[in-house]
Formats: sequence, structure tokens, C-alpha cells
Amino acid sequence: MREKKDINIEIGGNIQVAREQAGYTQDTLSEMLGMTPNHLSAIERGASGISLEALQRLCRLLGVSADRIIFGTDAPEAEALALARRISDIKPEYRQQVQELLSAILNMS
Repeated sequence: MREKKDINIEIGGNIQVAREQAGYTQDTLSEMLGMTPNHLSAIERGASGISLEALQRLCRLLGVSADRIIFGTDAPEAEALALARRISDIKPEYRQQVQELLSAILNMS
């Protein structure tokens, strides 16, 4: 059996947290990523590393930054970028409502 690398364990744990916060099961997310559930499970346990290609897809699907997955926290700029990506994915018919809501939130003291 291969020895787990500390970095793979840390990144795998961060992936698991992000997946659970997004409300996905391993089966669902693995299908969206184009990998087997066993492979995603191995990544989350730290038994396998994640490729850069899979990391990029994962970040886009979950709407999180690579900083969050790699370091466990988002840089402020990364949080803003992730939010902007999520907002850009909103259906046009809901954008006005979202803009009004965001404006109200940002104007709170």
C-alpha cells in the first residue's frame, strides 16, 4: 500500500469539506468530474493526489478557489472572483433580483 503524503491528506480533506458544503455526494461529484467514485474517495482520503486538470474542474463546479482547496482558506480576491463566477452563472431572468439583494447587503452598516 502506498504511503499517504501529508499534502494529499490536507488537500483531500479540503475537497471533502467543499463538496459537502456544496451539497454533493461523492457519486454525484465524481460523475460531474468524469472520474470514478473510488478515485474521488481516494483523493479525499489522501491516498491519491488530484491532477491540475481535475482541480480546475472541481473549483469551477463547486464555485471555490484553488486557494480554498490547496490552503483551506480563500484569499479575499479569490473569494470575490468565485462570487463573481457564481453570479455570472445566474439565469438572466433572476439577475435583477440578485443585483438588488447584493446592493442591499453591501449597503448594510
